[in-house]
Amino acid sequence: MRQTLRSTAAALLLAGTVALGASACTGSDDTSTDAPDGEGTAVTPAWPTAIDPATAQDAFWVVWTDVADTAEGAAKLQPTIDALAAAGYTTLPWDPACQSGAEEQLGGLTGYADPLGVGVAFASAEEAGMFDTLYEGATVSVTEGTYTCTPAS
Repeated sequence: MRQTLRSTAAALLLAGTVALGASACTGSDDTSTDAPDGEGTAVTPAWPTAIDPATAQDAFWVVWTDVADTAEGAAKLQPTIDALAAAGYTTLPWDPACQSGAEEQLGGLTGYADPLGVGVAFASAEEAGMFDTLYEGATVSVTEGTYTCTPAS
C-alpha cells in the first residue's frame, strides 16, 4: 500500500509539473505588443527593399518566383510580373546567367537548358527570407551569387 501511495504522489507531482511547464510555454496570457492600446494585435513585418543586381558590389540573393525556357519567351512570365507589381516590386524577366551559379541551379530544378526567370534581388539572406515569407506567390528557388553580366551603360 505504501508503494502505491508513493507512486500516486509521484504521478500527481509529475502531472502538476508538466501542466505548469506547458502553460508557461504557451504564453497565452501575454498581451504585450507595440500597439498603444495593449490589444495584443500582431505586428506585421515590413517588406524588404529590393536592389538592382547590376549595381551590386558584392554577393546578393535572388528569390526566383517563376522560371520558363527562354524559347517560351517573357509572355509566359507576365502573370508573375503582375503579381510582384501588386506586392510593390517592379520586375522584368532576366537571364539567371547574370548571377553566378543561378543558371545551373534553376536549370537543374526546372530541366530548362536555357532558363529565363523572374526574380527579386536583395542585399542579404535575411531580406530574401523575409520576402519569401511574406510573398504569397510561388518560390522556385533562392540563389546567392555575384553579378556576372556587363551592366548596361
